Amino acid sequence: MSVEATLSSEYIAKGMLTLDHIVTADGLTIARPHQILTKRMIELIERHSVSTVKVKFDPEIFPKAAEIYRLKADAEKKPVPISLPEIDPVINDELRVEAIGSIKKMFDVFGKSGEAGTSMTTAHLAVKEVDLVVDRLIEALSDETYSLVHIEGLRSYDEYTYHHSLSVAVLAIAIGQSIGFSDKELRLLGRAAMMHDIGKVNTPLELINKPGKLTDSEFKTVKNHASDGYKYLALEEVGDENFRKAVLCHHERLDGSGYPNKLSGDDIPFMSRIIAVADVYDAVTSYRSYRKPMSPSDAMELVMSEVGRAFDYNVVIAFIKKIDFYPLNTCVELSNGKLGVVIDNSHTLRPILRMLESGDIVDLMNMNNLRLIITGIVDNEKTED
Repeated sequence: MSVEATLSSEYIAKGMLTLDHIVTADGLTIARPHQILTKRMIELIERHSVSTVKVKFDPEIFPKAAEIYRLKADAEKKPVPISLPEIDPVINDELRVEAIGSIKKMFDVFGKSGEAGTSMTTAHLAVKEVDLVVDRLIEALSDETYSLVHIEGLRSYDEYTYHHSLSVAVLAIAIGQSIGFSDKELRLLGRAAMMHDIGKVNTPLELINKPGKLTDSEFKTVKNHASDGYKYLALEEVGDENFRKAVLCHHERLDGSGYPNKLSGDDIPFMSRIIAVADVYDAVTSYRSYRKPMSPSDAMELVMSEVGRAFDYNVVIAFIKKIDFYPLNTCVELSNGKLGVVIDNSHTLRPILRMLESGDIVDLMNMNNLRLIITGIVDNEKTED
């Protein structure tokens, strides 16, 4: 008798039947529903760091996968004996709401850029509101209470573009602080990060949210947002040329493979290199209508694998030093299907956990636990009765 399960990619095998689209972070469709997994598909899944796959399989033919399925099923049946404390957010709800409101207003104003009835003054007022929010973000992130920062509380299933802009700004400012930017540099960086996707104001939503791979023509349209953003900012005379280039170049890559101008190396503004890392990390760890998010550790592996090709080494190192991938009290799921709570994150990507079912303490840096992998973050409310 076959079973259906969502398995960590390390437990899938040739011959299993897919139950959903398997899509990479950059939109490549590896498989569609009701296809038999092949060796080639599995190689692509591993290469593109797809963390989980929904499959159907015969437990007798795939006993290892069947055991993982049973462990997860048992964990889901048993009530968790504790209620987890809330994760203390770096950005409080008041500031988050204010930030999202200012970003919405900015997108609305720039979406009407050049139309009759709009004015440069309106655009500058919207940007001024963004600047005030950036100042508050810098102040919040400068609080010594937060030696590391996380963005889980900023995530949202809806209004992705606005929340993504906020998350990228928070991550970029944190990286800038780690590198040693002055307050003036942080303000410029925060504003550029907040506005990095402003060129998407007139990009069709169906392309931004399209499940599966974009056609060459569609991808060309989406890629226009970088140069469009630069044009909107120049039209409204927002910021100086350095600021506009920071927005323009956030999709350029060190090896010259990016867009819109295929810049390479030091020709790419340093602020753009910071925004690029923050942009990709938030994008692949966010929920989208067409794919599940990567775990923070998988996303970090992806970023590190692109050092020298896409990303600046010094930026990535600063990022690793500053980002709290698994905050204290975060509930995580392991590759063996069990749930645990982070009680010590001194090793940011391999924390110490208290297991929910048994109460055992598991140090993921311990030699005996190196095969265990965190496959995802579980919402705290899902662990309560």
